[in-house]
Amino acid sequence: MRRLAVFTCVALLVLALAGAALAGNGGLAPAAPASPNEGGIRSIYWLILGITGGIFLLVEGALLLFIVRYRSRGRPRELEGPQVRGHTNLELAWTALPVVILAVIAGFVFYKAGGIRNAPASAAGSQTIRIEGHQFYWQFVYPNGATSVDTLRVPYKRKIELEISSPDVAHSWWVPALGGKLDAIPGRVNRTSFRAGKLGTFRGQCAEFCGIQHAAMLAYVEVLPAEKYDAWVRQRRASPSEVGRESFVGACAKCHGLSAQGDIGPPIAQSPLLRDRAALALVIREGRGKMPAVGKTWSDEQLDATIAYLRKRFQPGGGSGR
Repeated sequence: MRRLAVFTCVALLVLALAGAALAGNGGLAPAAPASPNEGGIRSIYWLILGITGGIFLLVEGALLLFIVRYRSRGRPRELEGPQVRGHTNLELAWTALPVVILAVIAGFVFYKAGGIRNAPASAAGSQTIRIEGHQFYWQFVYPNGATSVDTLRVPYKRKIELEISSPDVAHSWWVPALGGKLDAIPGRVNRTSFRAGKLGTFRGQCAEFCGIQHAAMLAYVEVLPAEKYDAWVRQRRASPSEVGRESFVGACAKCHGLSAQGDIGPPIAQSPLLRDRAALALVIREGRGKMPAVGKTWSDEQLDATIAYLRKRFQPGGGSGR
């Protein structure tokens, strides 16, 4: 029965850890770094994990040793075993060692901290991109005035300075593969930078609860070759019509549904507002009822593109078009 109980406990522990084992990096490590910023976070993580893991093994090993060595061996319960009194060298060691361990951790963290917040300079130069956290989407404004929603495009190995803010409530910008979190706070601009060292698309998530659709506030960073990125930014600025579709998917569909059929927000596919441009613009700019002012900071260009997309796709009195 004792063996069966032990086996059952081990089996339950394995089942409990199965989900973590199937997660990225075995559920143990941070995301694989795609920038020097995240590389610093990962290095600090492994150092602290190694030190704390060693301490855990030392303490648990000592506990097992003492259990075996100082067991009662048939001694009556009321009789005390042999007592060990005083060990100056051991007492000095367990007083000094924690101080040394904390000093090592603090020194390493301070050594890495600067590179986590600010990326090293790049021979390819740098540029500044403005990030706005809205309920419940991310908006990116590039140096030439081009705009994108929920997907940030950046050039490979070029330093990117980020200016992060929010016009409504607190959010938190976080793309684990590219660096740490930084809050988007109303009335304040927070700054950080990174330099992507891998091509590809990296997923992010708002890391500050910001309302009912917080879980839907995802972000993607697409790292492109420099030439392809420069061409995309120029094309987006010259022809911003795609911003209308992105604004609908990012700002509208998360509450009203991708087919405007209604979700936590009412259906809008046949709304009479689509016939009244001024009223529709007012609702987008200022919100209504529980709907936040999703377009509070939109340029006239973005607002026009979004209204044009809504009118083209959802014809008043009919179904949805493409």
